[in-house]
Amino acid sequence: MPTCRHCFGVYPRNQFIHGIGPRAQVCVRCGVEKGLVEPEEVPSLYDKSTTNARFSAISRRWAPVMWLTILWFVWIIELSSVSPWNWFTLALLIASTVGLPLYMLFFSGKHVADMARLTPEYERPKGH
Repeated sequence: MPTCRHCFGVYPRNQFIHGIGPRAQVCVRCGVEKGLVEPEEVPSLYDKSTTNARFSAISRRWAPVMWLTILWFVWIIELSSVSPWNWFTLALLIASTVGLPLYMLFFSGKHVADMARLTPEYERPKGH
């Protein structure tokens, strides 16, 4: 994937502005910030509401993994020594760890559909 020559970010080709000279190999965000293009000229630049919605969709997708990791650390540090709760909590954590990949597999289609809905249409210019 190409790299922006201003911010050194690596993005897919549809996130770059088309042109030669100072516009060559410049991502849409840097192109708008540096005044090389107007925001209306780049359909692949996400506005704030689309950016927030995409971030929210990604957060909903990966939040169970984060919470499960935190719960494992809490069990290792604190709950493993608590006598009546250690085995019950361990069983729940193991069941959750086994069930999480299945959950993510079953709901991957919903995540892909959400991301496709939140991705603006992009037509590749000639020669790009």
